Amino acid sequence: MIKLENPSNFLMAKPLQKPKKVVGGWSDKQLHDHLQWAVDVEMYTIPFYMAAMYSIKDQSTEAGRLIKSVVNQEMLHLQSAANLANAYGTALEIRAPQYGTTIPHLDFDLDDPNPKDIYFPHSTAIGAFDVERLNTMCIIEFPTWKEKGGTGATDEYGSIGELYAAIKAGCEARVDLLQANAKQVNHFGNFYPDTQLTITEAGSDGLTQAYNLIDLITDQGEGYEKTAQYIPPEYQNRADDIQPTWDHYEKFTYLLKQPLPETHAIVPYGERQKSLQQIQLQHFSEFLEIMNETFTTGNTPDDFAVVMYKNGAAISACWQNGVLPLFSMPNDQ
Repeated sequence: MIKLENPSNFLMAKPLQKPKKVVGGWSDKQLHDHLQWAVDVEMYTIPFYMAAMYSIKDQSTEAGRLIKSVVNQEMLHLQSAANLANAYGTALEIRAPQYGTTIPHLDFDLDDPNPKDIYFPHSTAIGAFDVERLNTMCIIEFPTWKEKGGTGATDEYGSIGELYAAIKAGCEARVDLLQANAKQVNHFGNFYPDTQLTITEAGSDGLTQAYNLIDLITDQGEGYEKTAQYIPPEYQNRADDIQPTWDHYEKFTYLLKQPLPETHAIVPYGERQKSLQQIQLQHFSEFLEIMNETFTTGNTPDDFAVVMYKNGAAISACWQNGVLPLFSMPNDQ
C-alpha cells in the first residue's frame, strides 16, 4: 500500500476528450480546449521519456545523451504550450498522464501511413529504454505525412503537427484574446538566446510571438512535414545537445538502428523497493504541484530547481534498485 504525505490532487488523471476539428469560427472554449490538449500532450511525453532515459545504466552513452536532449526539449515544449495557453486566457491544469492506454487527444490510426503499423511492437506502459518504448516514441513524434495533415476522413487529429496546425489557425482567428505578459515563464533563455520564448505583445502585435512558440515545438519535435526534418538555427540547442540539428523523430529513428544500451532490470520487490517507489511517487506528486503553481501563476517558486532535481534523482534511484517508477496512484489504492 502506497501512502503519500499530502498527495497532490493532480496525481489523478482526468478523463480524456476526443478532440474535434473546428469548422467555421473559433469560440473561446474551443481555443482554450485545444491549448489545454497541447499541454496534456507535452506533459505526457515527459515522464514516459524520463523513465526510459533513467533506465539506461550508462547515461553518458549516445542513447542516454540523445534522449536526455529530447527530455529537456519536452520541458521547453511544455513551457511554450503553457505560455501560449496563458496568453490566450486558458485556465490550465497539469495532471498526471495515464500510461498503458491511448496517447491523449490523438488518433494515430488517422495518419497515412499509419505509424502504429510501421513501429511495432510498441507499448505506452512506463518501462525501460527498449524497442517497445522506442517505437512508441517514434509514433508520438511521427511527422505529418500528407501536405495538409491526416487523412481528412474524420474530425479528429492524427498527429501532433496536425493538432498544432489547428491551434495556429485558432490563435489567428481569436487574436482578440491574445494578452501581453500573461503568466509567462522563461526557464530556457540561456539555451535559446536567438529566439523569443514568451509572449510580450497583445493582439495582432503578439501573433508572431505565438506562431514562434508553435513553430519551435513542431520543428524540434516531429517537424511539420516529412520534408521538413530540420531544426532552424534559432531553435537549436548548441549548449549541450550532441545533435542540435536533429528533431526528435530523427533522433528516435536513428536510435532504432543502433544497438540498445544496457538497462536496469526490474527485480522482485522487497520492503526497500516498495519504499523507493513510494518516495519516487511522493517526489512526482510535488513535481506536479510546483508545475501547476509555476504555469498557472507565471511565478517560479524558489525551490523549483530542487523539486526538479529530486524528481529525476528519485526516478534514477528506482531503476538502480530494480524498481519501476510510478507516475500516478496505483488503481488498487
